[in-house]
Amino acid sequence: GSFTMPSPQLLVLFGSQTGTAQDVSERLGREARRRRLGCRVQALDSYPVVNLINEPLVIFVCATTGQGDPPDNMKNFWRFIFRKNLPSTALCQMDFAVLGLGDSSYAKFNFVAKKLHRRLLQLGGSALLPVCLGDDQHELGPDAAVDPWLRDLWDRVLGLYPPPP
Repeated sequence: GSFTMPSPQLLVLFGSQTGTAQDVSERLGREARRRRLGCRVQALDSYPVVNLINEPLVIFVCATTGQGDPPDNMKNFWRFIFRKNLPSTALCQMDFAVLGLGDSSYAKFNFVAKKLHRRLLQLGGSALLPVCLGDDQHELGPDAAVDPWLRDLWDRVLGLYPPPP
């Protein structure tokens, strides 16, 4: 048979306060498998952050708490990624996308997702898409932003990494 390059493992990392980000991450995992992409889903603080430099394709799903703080299960990751001594090329082999879940009634709406997106760019990452700003206040809930964003995401990912025939 013909040899094809295996598509990379998609890594989905989430920071979740109430469980919504985890739910969305597990949905991403299911959608990836439907598209025959390997996928791992992990909480940010359970992932060994030093391995990020080896990841080709990462989706970050981040909630923002009301005060604009990262959720508890990504605090260690947050401290690490904002260390001053990280080189500006640290993530130059990474394609990434950030999906934020927030509430637009707060001043710091999706602050964590926006700040993480900027930081990943500073570290050399390539953004597949603009940051997704899911909003609890929308009459359809966060899905109003998440659904079209995910459609665009899969278009980009499958364009970069066509699945095996």
